[in-house]
Amino acid sequence: MGQSDTKRTITTIPPSFSRLESLPVEILQSIFLHSLELNLPRASPSISRALSSNLLHTWLIRLAFSSANPGSAEGFFTPEFLPYPLDFWGLAWEQRQVLQTKLLACRWCTLPFLRQCQRDYVAHVIKRKCADLVFHPDNRALLSNLDSRFTDLNGADRAIDGGRRGKGDLIIPAHLDSNKKATNNTSSSSRNADRKLAIWFHFGAVQIRKPHEVYYENDLFRLPCSFVVAPGRIPDKLLRAPWSEAQFEFLQLLSPDFYLDEDQVDAERSADITYWLIRKRQIEPFRRLLSMSFRSANCRVPARWPLSKELCALVRRCSTGAGDPFALAILDERWDDISAEARQDLLRLVEAEAS
Repeated sequence: MGQSDTKRTITTIPPSFSRLESLPVEILQSIFLHSLELNLPRASPSISRALSSNLLHTWLIRLAFSSANPGSAEGFFTPEFLPYPLDFWGLAWEQRQVLQTKLLACRWCTLPFLRQCQRDYVAHVIKRKCADLVFHPDNRALLSNLDSRFTDLNGADRAIDGGRRGKGDLIIPAHLDSNKKATNNTSSSSRNADRKLAIWFHFGAVQIRKPHEVYYENDLFRLPCSFVVAPGRIPDKLLRAPWSEAQFEFLQLLSPDFYLDEDQVDAERSADITYWLIRKRQIEPFRRLLSMSFRSANCRVPARWPLSKELCALVRRCSTGAGDPFALAILDERWDDISAEARQDLLRLVEAEAS
């Protein structure tokens, strides 16, 4: 028998699928939304493909991070905004805390994706909560196209100190009108306005308030937002190399509501990060973190990045010589936050290096 008659037959064995993997995509997605089991996409590549949908991810963000403010209790979570079986008010605050922490740790949960979710959220607030308000046509046109304001956040309140400072990045007067019909005679001035619409773009936040109301006490719509008594946890992926500008912007977005350390006094997590930065001589992230404020799980008020006397001593031990940037950064950024003893030690170190 010749060589041409002895060709080997290769049999391709089809891959085996579990019963779960064999289900239609719609059924898999329904199971995912009912269970909120975020590990389900990790079960297999085929299940991951079925559940790797931006629309699914957007619904999860809305479920976990929308404001639980009084204004959201009626007529806000419509089926097109948050479809069945997702129920915002049916989720206990403990469940929301766990869900927030898990979602923030997901690889797909990035700053650009959250920015898009903020755009959609703000647009939904305006649609649902401004239906009885009349705006000047120029302002109405502005509200219908806010994409450029989310893209360029230069000058927007970014809450480096942990809280909103201004009355809004964009404030638009509005008038009550029973006919709900805007005309060219509607004033664009805040004089005699019945309401003011305020938007903070970095926060993804909206308020509709009376002209003389104290703005920070008013009903606030915001995404992302966390429960005061049960905040979500800032993910590890934002607190390690490679450090980037987008990373710090993401941290600024989360820092007012989401927690860094379990306990403000012990501050073990932030201490470990600071220790690593000093030992690895990572001065830029060290300097940026020193200037920011974060909350802890057991304290709702944001405080500046923890800096203990032990870490100041580590700076002295790891000093690289004249003009050590870590000693100078602490003295420049945190002069009032360190003890007099640590301050004098760092001053002596800098003066000795400069001489």
